[in-house]
Amino acid sequence: MQARKKRKVNPHLRPLKPTEFRVIEEFMKKLGTNLEEPPENLMALETPKARYIDVFSVPEGVRELLKHFQTHYSAGLYLGYIEKGRFKPGLPLARKLALDCNRKIKCIKLDDEGEKRFLYRRAVKQENIIEWHEGVTVVVNKQGEPLGWGKGVVEEGVRAVKPLKDLGWYLRRGG
Repeated sequence: MQARKKRKVNPHLRPLKPTEFRVIEEFMKKLGTNLEEPPENLMALETPKARYIDVFSVPEGVRELLKHFQTHYSAGLYLGYIEKGRFKPGLPLARKLALDCNRKIKCIKLDDEGEKRFLYRRAVKQENIIEWHEGVTVVVNKQGEPLGWGKGVVEEGVRAVKPLKDLGWYLRRGG
């Protein structure tokens, strides 16, 4: 009997499954926005044996072009990834959402010293926080430029911001 040849599966983009969609929808609700603002045409990067699923917002015209390729590695706006049933937002999504800070979503705003601390992945204390909100949200500097994702917490009665993913991450990671 001849051994069955395994078919090689290339990374490719596919529509989100309903469970994946709900994970992202819940994350966006916690931010105070919905999936139509800004993501549209959400797609998941299906990679063999991957522990997580990258999520992209892909414009309709690009979706049509993808049909002509067998392998995809990315397309459109990278939103983040889903791992173990949780959505972990990416920096491009923070940049997109920062445009709506304190209009459609609640953001954390830091002063100059807070910005430095945040970009060095250090917790920022109350004295360097201009605007604060509890939970995971976009963190911006005093000019409204996105710095990354942080979590507003209260520690021993003092407001603080813990960095989750910041722009300095690219430098610390070496690329």
